[in-house]
Amino acid sequence: HRHDTLSTAVAFESHVFASLSNAQVAIIDTYKGVAKSEPRLMDAPVKGKSPRSEELRFESVVAVNPGVYDVLLVGSDGKTKAQNSLVALNRESYIILRTGVEAKMGPSYPQELIVYPKLDPSALHSAAAPRVMMLSFFTVMVCAFWA
Repeated sequence: HRHDTLSTAVAFESHVFASLSNAQVAIIDTYKGVAKSEPRLMDAPVKGKSPRSEELRFESVVAVNPGVYDVLLVGSDGKTKAQNSLVALNRESYIILRTGVEAKMGPSYPQELIVYPKLDPSALHSAAAPRVMMLSFFTVMVCAFWA
């Protein structure tokens, strides 16, 4: 991701996931700008059931149960700024990235949420779910993208 709002220099962050039976989610904020937003994890809507919602913290890792979730980026005005979905499987690792930049020079990009990897909800019922790629590889790819 960008080092700051003035240049296109890149910064690097990494994380090593623990070996847990639950799914793990790293929440990383690579956004550069003044906009304040908080990430939230919600149960995907199910008819007749009220979804649970939990505030997440950037630069943290949480364990989640298998399931389908909505990931929201809620601004300080209470409005949803970005949304994505997460399909979590046991023993897998995921990344939620807040991206974007309010550039002082060059193009600006709005806040977005990237969830990696993206799985189909049918993977919850499959015994042959794909393994997740190493986080360091993904981080290098993100850095290359923002370069």
